[in-house]
Amino acid sequence: MIIFGGASSEHDVSVVSAHQLMDAADVRNTDVLPVYTDFANRFWTGPHLRDISKYTPRPPLGQQVTFRWSDNGPVVCAMDGTVIQPVDCVLPVFHGTFGEDGRVQAYFELLGIPVTGLSSSSTSIAMRKDVTKALVKAAGVNVLPHITVSRAQIEDADMILPDVKAALGYPVIVKPANLGSSVGVGLVKSENEDLWPLVEYVLKKDTLCLIEPQVQNLVEYNIAMIAKGEEIKLSAIERPKSGAELLDFREKYMSDSGGTKGTFKPSEGMLSLTRDINPDIPKELQDRIHDFARRTFAALGKRGAPRIDFMSNKETGELWFNEINAIPGSYGFFLWEAAAEPLLFPELVQHLIDEAVSDTIKGFEDPVPQDARLLPRR
Repeated sequence: MIIFGGASSEHDVSVVSAHQLMDAADVRNTDVLPVYTDFANRFWTGPHLRDISKYTPRPPLGQQVTFRWSDNGPVVCAMDGTVIQPVDCVLPVFHGTFGEDGRVQAYFELLGIPVTGLSSSSTSIAMRKDVTKALVKAAGVNVLPHITVSRAQIEDADMILPDVKAALGYPVIVKPANLGSSVGVGLVKSENEDLWPLVEYVLKKDTLCLIEPQVQNLVEYNIAMIAKGEEIKLSAIERPKSGAELLDFREKYMSDSGGTKGTFKPSEGMLSLTRDINPDIPKELQDRIHDFARRTFAALGKRGAPRIDFMSNKETGELWFNEINAIPGSYGFFLWEAAAEPLLFPELVQHLIDEAVSDTIKGFEDPVPQDARLLPRR
């Protein structure tokens, strides 16, 4: 079952990524059931969901569904309880809140239905940029210093602004701590520019704002990973290229050649950008990217196929962790096809399904040990 959509600012990207994934699934091994999550986070299914032309942006609603565990295992069922179809595995294709942040994963974990990707706890950590930084720093990965501002601190500008200048200097990047794909990101070049209005703007979109130094001579490197047993397999390295000072959401996902006004050209992850795959970089830098990627993935549970984004100063060679995408656009399939050990998109999908099914076990027995039982058993 492919589940996608949702009440996120990245709803449209989720729809596009899900259709790319459904088209890539090997129908010889996988029976794909599309389940769309609407803006109210209700679940719907129907054959029309496979036709992306019907999304404007919401498709015609089909049959509302829910999920439960039956005598024969997990099932999708109508709201009256009628079983529609058995489910072996749920593959979420969300971006942003209400999907990529662990809530959907936790729901299916609670039901005992196998779900692909990082666990709900690791996914929720990955969504919090400040918490992820603390975790990967403890694992030996370089991170930039930062300051966070919450909504409760909105009146504390006079206290926080001196700390920004002293600890970070200028220019600084201001961004939401919980949102993905650079939504709401801004740049403040000097102390004389208005930092606080930008902080207030971010806090209208998110509950927590993160401020960090702007990396000079910026070059970005992205890499995805999976685990096969104890071994971590790495994808190709991607080096996006952009003339803009900030790589914003629209540049990531909307192509300049997308057609006339009102038309949409789906992007394959970040393929709408000019970039280098497996760029010619010093071996020392490549080894450091690989090492930091493995450390980060291990710290977050070695599950799924997340993509890690790094920032580097091309003059000094310094490298810093930027963020981890628990569910990268289109699962970064183009990075896997160009890996040292190539993995085709259908093979990547099958790996995620096999991994989820193999390590998810629903238990029904009484979980309370004999010596901890306070209530009578009959």
